Amino acid sequence: MHKVKVAILVRSNYWHFPAGPVNGATHRSVPDIMRAIRRAGGEPVLVYQDGSAQPDQWDAVVIPGGNDLHPGWYNQEAHSSVDLATVDADFDHFQLRWTRWALENDKPLLGICRGMQVLNVAAGGNLIQDVAHHTSPELQNDPSRRREPAHGIHIVPGSRLHQILGDDYVRVNSIHHQAVDRVGERFQPVAWAPDGVVEAIEGRNSPWQRGVQFHPEDMQESAPFQALFQSLVEDARSHED
Repeated sequence: MHKVKVAILVRSNYWHFPAGPVNGATHRSVPDIMRAIRRAGGEPVLVYQDGSAQPDQWDAVVIPGGNDLHPGWYNQEAHSSVDLATVDADFDHFQLRWTRWALENDKPLLGICRGMQVLNVAAGGNLIQDVAHHTSPELQNDPSRRREPAHGIHIVPGSRLHQILGDDYVRVNSIHHQAVDRVGERFQPVAWAPDGVVEAIEGRNSPWQRGVQFHPEDMQESAPFQALFQSLVEDARSHED
């Protein structure tokens, strides 16, 4: 049995950003994702937007956290909270392209934070551009607190996410200012924060394709969050031809 290869879709200049408190590109979340995949028995493969992608070798795909998507991808004008100077439409296109490829080819998927938003937009959904009330600025701007739960989420009993996390209520480390609004038709919401923000989606007919608004890579040492990476690798093995 070959080792499951999990593609992680990252910026070409990912490693050149200065480390800092915000999600994805400047906070080094990808090494933690890679470690979680290895702990689950998979092999992480970094895929950059440089034309070197080899999708025939991918068994599963992870879309990590990062900056805002350009709202043009879901036919909206930019809200005042969106810093267009940090938006990278070429990178958006890269991630959306390979996310759609994974959806069409029934590959197991895990979208994390921005990655969940990419997953939803790739499936025809849209986003709430500003949920500033959702997370405290203190938590969002302090990288040392990324492993702290921000709030609880209620999970649909019987959903695949419920089976993975083992409970219908868990506390999570959501750190974001955008969120899923209209859910793409391939997906269904399966978890919500107390204020009604969608915290997880999964495929209606393909529950091995899912997105979470929180950061399980930052909490992989705490049950049950490593289980999200374990299930991704196991789902990929079950999809082997």
